[in-house]
Amino acid sequence: MPRLQGPPLPGTSFATMYALAIAEKLFRGEPFPLMVPGPPEEGLLPGSMVLVVPKGGKTAPSTAYIIETGIEPPPEEPAAELTDILHGGAPVLNPPLILLTRWMAGYYLTRHIDCITAAVPVAVRTTVDDIVEAADFSLETETRRVRSTALRRSIMQLVTKEQRITVKQLQRKLGRKHLYGTISELERSGHVKLRRKFTSAARRTVPAWRRAPVLPDAPEEELKNSPKQLEAFLRVSAFGPGGASLEAAAVSRRILNTLTASGYLEKIAVEVESRFDTGMPTEREEPKQPTAQQEAVLEELRSASRTGGYKTFLLHGVTGSGKTLVYIEFLKEVLKKGRTAIVLVPEIALTPQTAGRFRQHFGDTVAIMHSAMSNQEKYDAWHSLRSGRAKIALGARSTIFAPLSNLGAVIVDEEHDGAYKQDRNPRYSARDLGVMRARTEGAVCILGSATPSFESYENALQEKYRLLELPERIDGATMPKLCLIVMKDSPKATPSISEKLRHEIAKRLERDEQIILLQNRRGFSGSVLCFACGHVPQCPHCGIPLVYHAGHRQLRCHYCGHTEPFSKVCPSCASPDLFYKGSGTERIEEELQSLFAGERILRMDVDTTTTKGSHGRILDEFRQGKARILLGTQMVAKGLDFPRVTLVGVLMADIGLNLPDFRASERTYSLLTQVAGRAGRSSSPGEVYLQVYNPESEVFNALLRGSYSAFFQHEMQSRRELSYPPHARLVKFECSSEDEKTAGEAAMACKTMLLEAVGEGQGEVLGPAPAGIARIRGSYRYHVLLKLTGGRLTESFALGLQDTIARRFRNPLALISIDVDPGSLM
Repeated sequence: MPRLQGPPLPGTSFATMYALAIAEKLFRGEPFPLMVPGPPEEGLLPGSMVLVVPKGGKTAPSTAYIIETGIEPPPEEPAAELTDILHGGAPVLNPPLILLTRWMAGYYLTRHIDCITAAVPVAVRTTVDDIVEAADFSLETETRRVRSTALRRSIMQLVTKEQRITVKQLQRKLGRKHLYGTISELERSGHVKLRRKFTSAARRTVPAWRRAPVLPDAPEEELKNSPKQLEAFLRVSAFGPGGASLEAAAVSRRILNTLTASGYLEKIAVEVESRFDTGMPTEREEPKQPTAQQEAVLEELRSASRTGGYKTFLLHGVTGSGKTLVYIEFLKEVLKKGRTAIVLVPEIALTPQTAGRFRQHFGDTVAIMHSAMSNQEKYDAWHSLRSGRAKIALGARSTIFAPLSNLGAVIVDEEHDGAYKQDRNPRYSARDLGVMRARTEGAVCILGSATPSFESYENALQEKYRLLELPERIDGATMPKLCLIVMKDSPKATPSISEKLRHEIAKRLERDEQIILLQNRRGFSGSVLCFACGHVPQCPHCGIPLVYHAGHRQLRCHYCGHTEPFSKVCPSCASPDLFYKGSGTERIEEELQSLFAGERILRMDVDTTTTKGSHGRILDEFRQGKARILLGTQMVAKGLDFPRVTLVGVLMADIGLNLPDFRASERTYSLLTQVAGRAGRSSSPGEVYLQVYNPESEVFNALLRGSYSAFFQHEMQSRRELSYPPHARLVKFECSSEDEKTAGEAAMACKTMLLEAVGEGQGEVLGPAPAGIARIRGSYRYHVLLKLTGGRLTESFALGLQDTIARRFRNPLALISIDVDPGSLM
């Protein structure tokens, strides 16, 4: 790890430089001044990662980020000092990303350091462990004596026993937080040594060999009596100064080491880059020419790119209209101009097919980034983008922070999808960050969807975005025919599958076509009811029914992960007379096996996709025709393109309509439109069957008419009347505590402060009220909703509100979280 430069040579002097830094564990995340030694031309840049320690040495060293350089000297001596420069001083955040994180903090009402931490991948962050070792003791002099205390004796006993132990381990074993002052005294007195261990990912290297720079006289003549060594020498020499790895040299390590010891070869380390495998082989596609509609859209995009500057387009194209081809053709123009691009997809499940198509066109210019990757793969992808070797970053939500320079395009595919919303602090929307990053860097932003979010569509109607449309499918495909199956009036083949849907599945199997079935609930059943005593097993931490998973013979909470073994008898009265309410994907799979014996069923949900590459492997098996029925949760609803799929069935199409959330209808409409779009994507026509219990919903009327704009106008009428987004800005305040009364009182205090802060006619405060799921992980949750129709809250107010609640409700403890533009009110 690079150390700071030493003092300047005699006769030289440098002006003292100051920078503004920020660290998660220091000064409550507030920026602080830092003295930066060294000549100005070698000074740190904004975005560099450093190690700092507070004056006095009472707390652990902390990683910090330089956010501004060349600031005025502070009136007082800085409270922290710089001790190390990490990553060789190279910035881990470029200036546009620092600007983006500043905007995030202000808009999402959170600390700047939280936004910076979100923007720097875990694989890039450096962790620092302080290690305490026993010193080499000698006879003590009077000056080395240190007053013995119980704490010092305990520390010395542990250090002597372990020889080396981290400060964190000492804190855990002793149950004490503040040990640095005592350890520093023990270090000064010579009893212990304190050193730092840095942990971070780095470029992976492998050994290689190359021709030695200085060779013995006539090497080929000298080696002629050792044919294998001569062959190895000549083979490695042919690789040039870059060297040959053991695999490339194709000779034994023993021969290479012998030649190295004799001075004929030189052993070096060469960097290698891991490449993430999606688990789905890339299928070569025939080159496609854009249709007239696609070409018209592309011309507008190219014109905006040639003109330069920021512009956002909403690409509203029906499923199968070829939006991906538009993205690819536009990116060719962007790369031709020497610029870079970010492509976002909402789910890992979409990555294998999308990555395959992009890699076919752009090769290793594409770097994939998502959570299923190892730390080494994440680091290598990040490094290839920062170094400029890769030009396109493709992945899920956090890819918006890709360290690209000269950004020319940001593409957000399926921009309506809720997966773009982060569910923990900072609770950002990657879609909205995409628009802001494009604006910051003067790039073109494309938001693509068959069912745009109401916010994006309203922005397009208000001409904040430019609306582009692709109303027809390509390759001669037609939109699928939709049919409703009203379950209360229809004969059933199984508890979950109607006779009509069973008949349609059988017809497709006879024709050797493929079927996709959607059930947006995993597990075997939603809950278990005992007919004998009425008991319904509930999660002890969340107070909601446990879901039965037959494969693992357990009851599981899908919110906190709590599990209990289950032996098909009531845990309360031991009766076997049980009713399994609702049907999850696991139960549907069992029912399908009973209806279509011998037919292989591929199930795709959270339970079957836990291993690395599992999404790609399942989709590749379906693509190859190894199975003809793909059953899954919403993973199977978006972005998948399989020409042989002619039937889509949705088993409980109205499962999400009864949620107490103003977005319930919008989300259901989008999900059903997306999954319906998987059918009939080639010359074979497709059909979609929706099993419903409430056919009167406007969602189904709009789906049957095939009119997104009609559905939008209908829903917007109620949104306008009730002041819900996009006609107002929504902020959700959640107060939680293990004590229900405390949670409610904290929420009431939150409401009081909001009423004082929101001006007359600028908004409305609703609540407090228990959350839709009132208790999760042992904590009771109360919500306060703020509808802002004018003005805005400030970051300082939000942080002050959180501090006030934290101070006022310490015992029992109450926590408050703030969610701007919440994706859900549950």
